[in-house]
Amino acid sequence: MTRTGSVWLETPGRCAVALCVCGLLVAFETRADSGPEPVDTSRSQACAEIASDFADRDTPRGPHAGDVAAAGIEGAIVGGLAGRDRRGTGWSPDGAARGARTAAGIAALEGVGHVDAAAWQAAFDRAYAACMAGEARPLTRRERCRSTGVVTGSGQSGGPAVSSRRDCD
Repeated sequence: MTRTGSVWLETPGRCAVALCVCGLLVAFETRADSGPEPVDTSRSQACAEIASDFADRDTPRGPHAGDVAAAGIEGAIVGGLAGRDRRGTGWSPDGAARGARTAAGIAALEGVGHVDAAAWQAAFDRAYAACMAGEARPLTRRERCRSTGVVTGSGQSGGPAVSSRRDCD
């Protein structure tokens, strides 16, 4: 018997078999992970453009209604307390109205063109993944939430407009 490393080999034939097995293992190991798949840069660029266009159309823009309302309320309080009243009570309804209009207007102007970055990125990622997988582009919010209902009556109910569809405002 001869000893090679920690393997005891009894015959030269076993030595040859062991070397072949080791060689095959090394060959398979190097071929098993050939790295990331090659990326078609033209397809990747086209998908990025399609996804960007989709995210631009799907992501809502503009001021958040809650921000404008909160600014209007704060403006009304400041305007009402700072304004002059005729009776000397310390509260001015006219000042409150002016403060509400001014503060809400400023908040609305500050929100013009505002885009929620997280929502835009989520829409982009969704469309890019679909494009790279060869699937159809996802529907935009407008396409998903298009109304198919018929309005009857005078429309004087005064209630807020809501949708029963999921993810539709």
